[in-house]
Amino acid sequence: MSDLTPLIISILPYAIGAAFSPLLLATLLASVSPTRNPRLASFSYLFGAIIFFLIATFSGMYIGTHISTMALGAIHIGALTEVILGSILVIIALKTIFVREEPREGGLLGFVSSLQETSDFSTFIKFFYFGFITFLASFTTDILVLQAGDIIGLSNPLFGIAASTVIILGLITLILVEIPFIAYLIFSRRAVDMLNSASNWVTNYGDYLTTIVYLFFGFFFLVRGFLFI
Repeated sequence: MSDLTPLIISILPYAIGAAFSPLLLATLLASVSPTRNPRLASFSYLFGAIIFFLIATFSGMYIGTHISTMALGAIHIGALTEVILGSILVIIALKTIFVREEPREGGLLGFVSSLQETSDFSTFIKFFYFGFITFLASFTTDILVLQAGDIIGLSNPLFGIAASTVIILGLITLILVEIPFIAYLIFSRRAVDMLNSASNWVTNYGDYLTTIVYLFFGFFFLVRGFLFI
């Protein structure tokens, strides 16, 4: 436990920052609610997101494990990556403030939307793709999870500690996907009305909240990174 707690504390800012992904939540609410089986669709979406989360996390752990043997040392490399990550978050936040972009149709998400739901299997495949591709398209979430995995790899923990940390990272990162899934699981169709207000709020105000979070964590990573370089 003594080894697990510091590692969780070190990846916690990345997990919280990664959890603020309006794209993941908005896409789930907009695509799952109209389906004939929202329980299956939300589970498939969550499962697809989990698979890409694991790919990003294990990729970061692989990088971190190999970086830990380099001459610069794990602390200096971790600090440098935090400076880079903090700069990216601040740039993305400022871009959101000063550059407004209209949502674009098409692309991979558009292709997945066009897939038919003729059976439970086709529904599962469609929304598995949806969750996987939406997580892939959530660039900031991707790099935060990748960096969290990198920190786990740099720490070179025992298997049990690494597995526990990855599970906690996943539970926090995917919280905005897990909550709708639980709502659909318990309330089924009644959850559609319950989550419509959340969908409207995310559409209207999600970018503002995300901008605040990214600015906060961006400057947090910049300051912490410069302190240890």
